[in-house]
Amino acid sequence: MSKLYLIRHAFTPANNASYNNQQGLWRIAKDKDMPIEREYGVKQALELGKFLGKLKGKILIYVSPYYRVRQTLGYCLFNMEGNYDIRVLDELHEFNSGVHYAHTVDEVLKMYPESRKYFDAAKKDLESAVYTGGESRKMVKARVKEVALMLKEQVKSLDYDYILVFGHGMTNRYIYYWITGDDLNEDMKNGEVLSVSDKKSLFLPKTVVPKGFMIDIDSYLKENI
Repeated sequence: MSKLYLIRHAFTPANNASYNNQQGLWRIAKDKDMPIEREYGVKQALELGKFLGKLKGKILIYVSPYYRVRQTLGYCLFNMEGNYDIRVLDELHEFNSGVHYAHTVDEVLKMYPESRKYFDAAKKDLESAVYTGGESRKMVKARVKEVALMLKEQVKSLDYDYILVFGHGMTNRYIYYWITGDDLNEDMKNGEVLSVSDKKSLFLPKTVVPKGFMIDIDSYLKENI
């Protein structure tokens, strides 16, 4: 039986909208194209690679098509040696948060007043509240069910020693639910490794983002021109 590990991508500029309440981060890139943060995100990914590099045997890696996830895996591979079977799986893409992505709460309410409906609905039923222009958590949960059941069956085979799923916080949460029947007590951290087989967190990067850290948005924009 394979060991199944769920992995969340390293820290991104967009995460700062939640962690340090920095506005304007949506200007850097769209959801699918957002990179990992060049200092703390890269350090987290390299740390993650050192941990995963200790795994031995036949390893299958599924990865979300989103750039930040593929980039996290790329940095991990600097510190990993082995003959990995790597497959991009479109169904692992993150939930669609619509106009909310990479915005602070104050920012999205100012720019998109209609998003007030989401926040009002979320107070009553967070799982069913639909992000403005996006999905609800309940919709994401239903969307990843087939992927989770596929992984559950694949774990039973003897084809691989480890199956690593490089994905996102919310999609990983619901994959974990469909396989184990349990809810996670808290959201996965950036760069965290969660063992579905053992129902526990195995790794968390020592690199943390300092409180109050601000990203130089202009420097990111210059690189993307």
